[in-house]
Amino acid sequence: MSLKEKLTSRLAVKIYIVLSSLFIAVFIIDTVIMPALVHTRSEITVPDVTEKTPDAAIRRLLDLELQPQLHDTVAHPTIAPGLVVYQDPVPGAIVRTKRNVYLSVSGGESTLIMPNLRGRSLRDARITMEQMNLRIGKINYEASELPAETIIAQNISAGKSVRKNQAIEITVSGGSDIEIEIPYVIGFHLDEAQQLLLEGGLRTGTVHYKESSNYLPNTVIGQEPQAGLPARPNSPVDLTVVH
Repeated sequence: MSLKEKLTSRLAVKIYIVLSSLFIAVFIIDTVIMPALVHTRSEITVPDVTEKTPDAAIRRLLDLELQPQLHDTVAHPTIAPGLVVYQDPVPGAIVRTKRNVYLSVSGGESTLIMPNLRGRSLRDARITMEQMNLRIGKINYEASELPAETIIAQNISAGKSVRKNQAIEITVSGGSDIEIEIPYVIGFHLDEAQQLLLEGGLRTGTVHYKESSNYLPNTVIGQEPQAGLPARPNSPVDLTVVH
């Protein structure tokens, strides 16, 4: 065998020995040492740190030898901004010490930017508001040279922050001679009927209560004036409701 072949053969043997040693070392660490280290850590019940400040939540978790990690900020409709709103693992989970616990902090209720409704038709405004998760509340009618059903004012200016599903009060042109068609509210719950009247530019008049076994309580079973008749803006509509 030549000198070159001998050297090549010895190098191959050394490489084989090194690779074999590395494989054995990794195997021992993975199957023996790491499981032994993990199982030597004690188990613990994850505490509930929601609705606490991040500092308080972190201190509580560190006291129990857990590893708190601030994860992200999320919108929440009820928990105040700056408080922990979610955690992973969840409260009550059984984990070992040194486990990471991820915390999400409330950013408060999500808000929307109020669109400009002025100059738009009432129908167009309704569609826009529904698409933005807003709604039209009270409608006021005023005499105006603008076409009837054109919005001429809104109680929250365009560009302002508003809450999701917030009701927006608007003022609508009734043309030069304002009359409103009274909506049909019989069969509706009292709250729904009052909202329909409010949105139509009218108001609830006298509410009469009557006994009835055929309808659920607070169901509207009569109205005066009748639906379909014209009325002036802000006119009262009397309702008869099941007691």
